[in-house]
Amino acid sequence: MPGLMFSLISPLLTICVFIISGSVAHAEEFAATKVERIVIPQMSSRENINHEDYYFSRLLQLVLEKTTPSHGPFQIVEADQWLVDKRLRTALVQHKVDVLWSPDNADFKQQILPVRIPLLKGLNNFRLLLIRKGDQPRFSAVHSLDDLRKLKGGMSAQWADTEIMRDNNLPLVEAVGYGKLFKMLAAGRFDYFSRGLYQIQPEVNLYPELELQIEQELMLHYHNEVYFFVHRDNANLAKRIEAGLVAALADGSFDQLFNSIPHYQWGMELLKTHQRRVINLNALPMATGPAWPAISQ
Repeated sequence: MPGLMFSLISPLLTICVFIISGSVAHAEEFAATKVERIVIPQMSSRENINHEDYYFSRLLQLVLEKTTPSHGPFQIVEADQWLVDKRLRTALVQHKVDVLWSPDNADFKQQILPVRIPLLKGLNNFRLLLIRKGDQPRFSAVHSLDDLRKLKGGMSAQWADTEIMRDNNLPLVEAVGYGKLFKMLAAGRFDYFSRGLYQIQPEVNLYPELELQIEQELMLHYHNEVYFFVHRDNANLAKRIEAGLVAALADGSFDQLFNSIPHYQWGMELLKTHQRRVINLNALPMATGPAWPAISQ
């Protein structure tokens, strides 16, 4: 009888050991494939007419997919409220957001970590001017930075470009917000609204009743690349994003996504063909890059 009991129990023990060992192996596999949750800025904004959020969020998705074999699966979720400019950078510092896309910002440089691979192929280094219809002759007379200083620009008080304009002694009217700047320009509060080469083409018709136009002869240049940023203590995520960007650049998927945005194509074509007078501005100390040769006429 004891021998019979042992012969019945032994296979059960073997099955139990197999089940337990299998569960441990499954748990180890689950731990190894833990999903990384990444919070990004909220996408929904009535003022977002440039597809910028779509491009940057889709690019982030692409570079994370490139690194899934090496870094594991991920889930991108949007922040639970709409944040921009200083409030968004503060959210990154407070770990409420994991990744944002932005030019450099001196106020937060000790707390946030840039992934220094440019996301816009240099388009943000070049600026065109929105002006009122009928004002072109005033800008046709501008041939130098000193000439431009005779006119007044308008810009958001929280943008990195605002610091650059100030450092170059360009008179500015500052406001908080985006949409109101178009209306302030039309009302004569200032003379021009400097916009990135990748932004201005759809913006000129944003408020057709304001009768604005793209200035035809000038281009501003200063080094002001747009990068992905993470919190200073999240170096692993920064390395993952960098690896994914390198991979996407190498296999052409970065270019494919970039070229799918019509006004990015418009900006790149303008860079190739324009005969504008280029006015070089000094960039902030944290943003260094080569000077763009001015085009003589």
